[in-house]
Amino acid sequence: MNIVRANPEQLFEYGPFTVRRQRPGAALSPLVSVDLMTLKLDARIPMQQHQDEEVFTYLWRGSMLHQDSNGERTALSAKRVMVVNAGEGVQYEESVPLYEAELLQAVIRPAQPGGEAMTQVLERDQGIMSNGWTELAGPEESDAPLELRQEAYIYDTLLERNQTLDVPSQPGFIAYLTVLDGVIRIGDQRLGRGDAVSGLDAGTLIEGDRDACLVCFLIKPDQA
Repeated sequence: MNIVRANPEQLFEYGPFTVRRQRPGAALSPLVSVDLMTLKLDARIPMQQHQDEEVFTYLWRGSMLHQDSNGERTALSAKRVMVVNAGEGVQYEESVPLYEAELLQAVIRPAQPGGEAMTQVLERDQGIMSNGWTELAGPEESDAPLELRQEAYIYDTLLERNQTLDVPSQPGFIAYLTVLDGVIRIGDQRLGRGDAVSGLDAGTLIEGDRDACLVCFLIKPDQA
């Protein structure tokens, strides 16, 4: 088990943006970065070009507006999760016109470069499910609602205090679990907001210490 604790060196604050960047490391190399972000009201990330990236955007509090270069607008919240398969290239901007937003944004390297750019949205009326994992995204050949062009799965849950869950697992995949909010316990270790852990064995038990919002990535390491 490898725990990465939240620390001030991970935290970047400028204007209305607060970003805590996690770099999962070489063992999870397709998972390039995981950013935990707070965007204050009226924050705006200007139009940027993205290419050969799978960009996963997940809000657990507040709302955000995603707009591509064609003017297509998509509102995101805890009830609407997005994956942008950037492929050969796409431009978009993001803004916070209504409520302060707290979100996770992860970049996954696709298995192959190129391909048509695509934007996918998962709508779920009930929002984040409590005390059970929801599969949000997975490889193209899987049954996951959002497709990733990589051998990777993404799950979420709201783990309530004193409740327990096994970590998601699949043969050949490594779990990377990040705590967005709240506090959990794994064995004798206590993890809080901004902490992450990898290298968990299948069947590892997670216990809610305080109600905790969790996202878990399953990544198949590069075989090279």
